[in-house]
Amino acid sequence: MKEDQYQFRIGDIVREKDFITVGDGEQMTGIVLEVKHLTFEINAKIFHDRLTIMWLETGEKEEMPDVLVELVSSVINTKKR
Repeated sequence: MKEDQYQFRIGDIVREKDFITVGDGEQMTGIVLEVKHLTFEINAKIFHDRLTIMWLETGEKEEMPDVLVELVSSVINTKKR
């Protein structure tokens, strides 16, 4: 993981990135239920974390790579003291 990338955690609130939103719909918001590190293979050299997300609008669960969502709210305090 690069230093500037956020590592998602169970309980984080996320929103799908706008480029994957279907049609004229709104970006969906969900909660991260599970994180499997480096298990989503894009190709032989690129791996991403696999997230299981429950979408708040529908209650449906979906697995997707972490690069397709953005952080809305973290379960931890990320401010430096």
